[in-house]
Amino acid sequence: MPISMKLKIPEIGSKQLRKGRYSEEGYFYFVTTSSFNKKNILARKDVAKIIFDTINWLEKNNYIDCYFIIIMPNHLHLVFQLFTKKTLSEVIKSLKGFTGRKIKENLKLDTPVWQDQFYDHLIRKDENLVGIMKYCLYNPVRRGLVENPLDYPYWKCKYDIKEQLQETSPDVGNTSWC
Repeated sequence: MPISMKLKIPEIGSKQLRKGRYSEEGYFYFVTTSSFNKKNILARKDVAKIIFDTINWLEKNNYIDCYFIIIMPNHLHLVFQLFTKKTLSEVIKSLKGFTGRKIKENLKLDTPVWQDQFYDHLIRKDENLVGIMKYCLYNPVRRGLVENPLDYPYWKCKYDIKEQLQETSPDVGNTSWC
């Protein structure tokens, strides 16, 4: 008699996606979150300022130490160290809640700004932090938005990552954390 196995695949937005989420002060995380229905509303100067200002506030208040952020048209990537007794989910909820209200007001939206869920990855000791940041930095190149990743306007890095890149650009810009 054959053994019948049923695979349970979580539905989109399901709480199953959050099972196993680990949150620990002092650890590094790679987080990706998308705009609601993946609308291209994020890669704008006014929206980027709201997001960057909020990241700066989270840093100033010792919630996180942000090493890298890139704001794509419909999602953002963050690499940060968690510095709080709050959980990873609480910090991301705070980030998305505050920025969501400000962006919604600024763009006069009648829909949410962010999708409810987010992807997170706990960065282990043996993983290459710079490699993860380089991967994110090349997102605009892969999407055809720029030829040189350093030309993309909506990113910040704590370190001078340009030395790690094969391509160079005379105008690095946007590296105020570097």
